Order: sequence, then structure tokens, then C-alpha cells
Amino acid sequence: MANLVYNQPETLITWLSSTGTNVITLTSLATVTGRQGATHDFGPTTARSRLYEWRAWVQFATAPVVGETVDIYLKRSNGTQWDNDDGEGDIALSASDKLLNCQWLGAIVVDEAAQDIEMSTGGLVLISAQEIAPIFYNATVDSLTATALEHGFSLSPVPDEIQ
Repeated sequence: MANLVYNQPETLITWLSSTGTNVITLTSLATVTGRQGATHDFGPTTARSRLYEWRAWVQFATAPVVGETVDIYLKRSNGTQWDNDDGEGDIALSASDKLLNCQWLGAIVVDEAAQDIEMSTGGLVLISAQEIAPIFYNATVDSLTATALEHGFSLSPVPDEIQ
């Protein structure tokens, strides 16, 4: 008889301006700028899931233009070398070129020209890197709101458990 493979939920990993597992300060993120979250270190030998469901969300301070995007990237490291040299921590992206070697996860596409409406997107990603940090790049002509909890990023482990 074949074994069943179940999804066994594990602890959510979050990047928020406060109260998260890690910090990312997306408040008032200006147009055509980016922000990198603090590093999450899985550890060099930690047994963990490789598959994660990711989710990113933002709100705009003014009515954005439908079709514009906030692009979401994942910066990775093997514990020594990073995808770019911007450094670690909750920091501003120094230039859009710093995204070229990072893993593009997806984009929050503006689907409504309204301010203070949560817009989000998500997907699945394989993560084998020891350390990671999400990066948000605001490619719209509008800034994000100044309210801290209206923006964030999360990773939910999706481990397979054989029964």
C-alpha cells in the first residue's frame, strides 16, 4: 500500500515593522525605491522545509495607478556570499541594479486605484539558502502608507510528511 504525503504546517516566519520574526520597515516607501528586510538565518545544518508559501502585502498613501507594481525579490546567501553587496539588515536598496542577481518572487499588481486598500500576492518558492531577506521595490508613482502594520512579508513552511 502506498504511503500518503501530507502537508504538516510549521511556524510562520514574518517580516514586519514590529512584532514580526524579522524586521522590514516599508512605511512611506517612496516611488521607484526599494527596501530590504532583516536577514533570516536558517542555520548551516538545520533540518527544515525547502518549500515555502510566501505572501507580501502593502497599502498606498494615495490612489495608485492600476497595472503598476511593487516587485518582490528574495536575497539569498550561503552564509558567506550574498546575491548583492548592499549589506545585511533592514536597509534601503542602494540601486535598482542590486536586484539583478536576486530571486524574483513576483509582483503586487495594483488592481484598484484606491488608497488605504490592502493589496497582496503570494506563491511558492524553494529555499535552499542558509540566509535570506525579502526585498520590496516600489515601481509605482505612489508612496506606501506611513502605518507600520499595513505592509509585510511572510513565509509559511510547506514540509511534506510521509504517513
